[in-house]
This record gives sequence, structure tokens and C-alpha cells, in this order.
Amino acid sequence: MRRAILIPLLIVLIVLAIAGGVGYYIYNGYMYYSTDDAQVSGNIVSVYAPANGRLTTLDVKVGDTIKQGQTIGTITTAATGAAGAAATATTVNVTSPINGTVLQTSAVQGQGVVAGLTVVQLTDLTQLTVTAYIDESQMNNVKVGQDVDIHVDAFSGTTFSGKVQTIVQAAASTFSLLPTQDNASGNFTKVGQRVPVIITLDGTGGNDVVPGLSATVTIHLH
Repeated sequence: MRRAILIPLLIVLIVLAIAGGVGYYIYNGYMYYSTDDAQVSGNIVSVYAPANGRLTTLDVKVGDTIKQGQTIGTITTAATGAAGAAATATTVNVTSPINGTVLQTSAVQGQGVVAGLTVVQLTDLTQLTVTAYIDESQMNNVKVGQDVDIHVDAFSGTTFSGKVQTIVQAAASTFSLLPTQDNASGNFTKVGQRVPVIITLDGTGGNDVVPGLSATVTIHLH
């Protein structure tokens, strides 16, 4: 008797569990969209040598924080002068175009440089964003201004917040150097496309978040 009652009860519980799982999956898909195809991005700026000459001084190193307009080095140009006049060399300052942190030094003090040579590269770590690639089927669901939960792989257990800032008006494949299909062969294979979405990063909570780190984003659709 007891067994006859338990078997139908177990069946009911299993059906309810399956229905609950399906319901949660549908609800979660309606409310959120998640992708781990994302990474932290930053606008990397190159500082170029403004003239030919010798890099006499270079006063910054990787990791230094500098201000817009700050002199980061000097270039001594070749000595020039009119016929019969004493030749004189001039000094040209190399200055930063933005507030930022030095990511790389591409030149060393004392080397010869030409105008346009990259001396250092820097980025503003207070203006980081996250670039996520979403399925094209989600284009109608993702909107500018939606809230986003961001998890950076390097800081597991920490959730950062942001908002959808920009939906790029082209699929990621548009920017690829390699074609996604061979039109000359006459064979067509439909490939699901991914669309880049730019997401703000509203603070890092003191964590050393830098461009290029992998991330997972969850966009609040509704």
C-alpha cells in the first residue's frame, strides 16, 4: 500500500522538478542574456616623437600615471645654422595628449628617433569599457541603457556593474581580415553572426582592472 502511494508521488515530484527547471530556463532566458565572449577594453593612445633627433630624456616608465600636457621626454634635434654662423641644436618636448597610465615604452633614452616614431603608449584606466559579442538573434532584445552585471575572470567572486552604452552597427565578421565564406566556390554555409556591444564599467572597486582581461556579462533584458 505504502509503495503504491510512493511511486505516483515520486512521479509527480519528478514532473514538477522538470517543469520547474524548464520554467526557470524560460524565465531566465526572457529576463537575462549572458555571454563569456567579452573582454575589458581601453582606448590605447600612442605618443609620437614630434621631430627627428635624439631622445635625450625619457622621464616615465611603465605603470606611471601622467597628466595631459605633461612633458614625458625631450628630443634634441640636429644642429643647424646659416652659412658662416654657429650651428645650434634645439630641444623639443614630448608631451602627453591625455591623462593616463603608461602601458609600454617603445623607445629608450639616448636613441635616435624620427618624427612619428612611437615613444610610449598609454590609456586612461578611469575610462575602461567592456566589449561583449552577442548573438545576432538577440539584436531585438538588447537595448542601450540596459543594466549589466560584469564578472572579470581575474577577480572571481566580484561583480561589477555597467550599462549598455553602444550597439555597434556591424557584425564582428565585418572587421575580420579573413573572409568567413568563399563566394567563388558557389557553396554557401550560413554562420551565426556576433555583434559587438560596448558596455560601461562603473568603477572597479579598487581592483587592478586593465585592458584585455576576459569577462562574462549578463545583460538585464527586462
